Amino acid sequence: MPAGFFPIHDNEQLARLFDLNQALTAWDIPPRIAPNLGFGYGYPFFNFYPPLVYYIAEIFKLTGFSYISSIKLMIGLGYILGAYFMYLLSKEFFGKLGGLTSAVLYTYAPYHAVDVYVRGALPEFWSMVFLPLIFWSFYKLSKDYKWKYILAAIISLSFLILSHDLVMVMAGPFIFVFIIFLGITCKNKIRYLLTSCASLIFAFITTAYFWIPSFFEKGYTMVNLLTEELANYQQHFVCLPQFWNSPWGYGGSVAGCIADGMSFQIGKIQILLSLLSILIIAGLLLVKRTRTLGIMLFIFLASLLFSVLMSTSYSQFIWDKIPLLWYIQFPWRFLILISFFSSILAGSFVLIPVSKKIKYAFALLVLSGAIFVNAKYFVPSKFLLTVKDPDYVSLEKIRWDASIISWEYVPKGVATKESYIKTTVIDITENDIAKQSFKVLSGDMAVKELENLPQEKKYLVMSTKQSVFRLNTYSFPGWKIYVDGVEVSYTDNNPLKLITLSPLYGSHIIVAEFTDTPIRFWSNLVSFVGILFLLIYSLLNIIRGNPKKADYEKKR
Repeated sequence: MPAGFFPIHDNEQLARLFDLNQALTAWDIPPRIAPNLGFGYGYPFFNFYPPLVYYIAEIFKLTGFSYISSIKLMIGLGYILGAYFMYLLSKEFFGKLGGLTSAVLYTYAPYHAVDVYVRGALPEFWSMVFLPLIFWSFYKLSKDYKWKYILAAIISLSFLILSHDLVMVMAGPFIFVFIIFLGITCKNKIRYLLTSCASLIFAFITTAYFWIPSFFEKGYTMVNLLTEELANYQQHFVCLPQFWNSPWGYGGSVAGCIADGMSFQIGKIQILLSLLSILIIAGLLLVKRTRTLGIMLFIFLASLLFSVLMSTSYSQFIWDKIPLLWYIQFPWRFLILISFFSSILAGSFVLIPVSKKIKYAFALLVLSGAIFVNAKYFVPSKFLLTVKDPDYVSLEKIRWDASIISWEYVPKGVATKESYIKTTVIDITENDIAKQSFKVLSGDMAVKELENLPQEKKYLVMSTKQSVFRLNTYSFPGWKIYVDGVEVSYTDNNPLKLITLSPLYGSHIIVAEFTDTPIRFWSNLVSFVGILFLLIYSLLNIIRGNPKKADYEKKR
């Protein structure tokens, strides 16, 4: 694969992959500590941030690709799978031509380009992969209770949580409404609803190792600063005209309607076809045999309109009353759902009672127009042909350039200061970054580093007088310190909340281990049991095979 990469807002994506790789190769499973992020002091980034996209990129890395190529392959795979899953979903309602139309418009939705080439929000980008798969799985489940559809529902929901848990918060009510509708309209209502509820529960069980600690331990971090300052939702509402005409740019989002550096357009063709779907839905509702499909499409239309509402300041009264929404940070994130629902509705044009030739001609016009109009957005601001892995994943780059972009999961209480734009930042300079994993603060101590893994550090120390030893590691619940095999207490009352031991004298072995808190332990156990159950369930169904086929073979 050709070398080179491009500038993005979240320019720490390769650094995150590098730290995940270090954690996995050190057998820190499930990984929680990012050893080099957080200015080199290591913090439990993967305890809080959805890790799936980095696992996917890691597959490519382990097969021999560079970090840059692994990220690019992960992006390419996301586009392919997102298009394919949207095709599967829309084809159920509109046939192959409608499915193809929805898939192309979904792929070329402008916000898809914003996520990759402007923001570099790759976890959010991958959440768009699993949305159509979730809806397809539950729709197929309402028609046939095959185990593969149950498994698809569980896996797709689980992957959405592990891709972007905040998108799951946003999409959850729409998924729930869709399931209720299918439950009301399918033949075996009770069985479907029970099966769907079980699928939802198992998705949360299998991902418990991530979302439970993420939710209950976020209070130990400074993540709330995001919702209070730069990422305060009140500053990032979309103005209605911006959905239609919003100049393309590679800058950021600011308050107001005219100064944004990035685009919030839905896509003119997506909007026009969504408007056309209103007439189609009205026609379906008037005919008894198509009324169920009409109601379903009406739900999609209502979901689209509600997502538009949630993106604008007209919904501020809702945001003000639901604190959980504040963590979404940017109301324009609802463009994910707007792109999803508008793309589905776009495929409904095939239901217009005209000849096949006209439908194919119209589809060709729509698809050509969408690609011609939107393809120009799917390019970076510039392409850096000469950059290679060391330009992104050297320790110096990760510990400063990447760390300064995103540091919200450092321990609460770390010293801060006011930036030049009047926001809060960590009170640290590039010169403050530690060159070693430890520091002797006072006394006369010789130190030999025996092991330095993300989750475990080991040192042989020898001192001729009382000496103070500090680990250049952020203090966080779960770190335990042992001196000569005996657990000891430590302090962190310093500006960077680093682990500091009481004065030591003589020769000692110091071991630091990042262990599971009770919340993490039980969450890991819940996920392990859930995944084990699903594996056994799948294996039994594979062994059982097709009962009808087995009976036929037996009769022969």
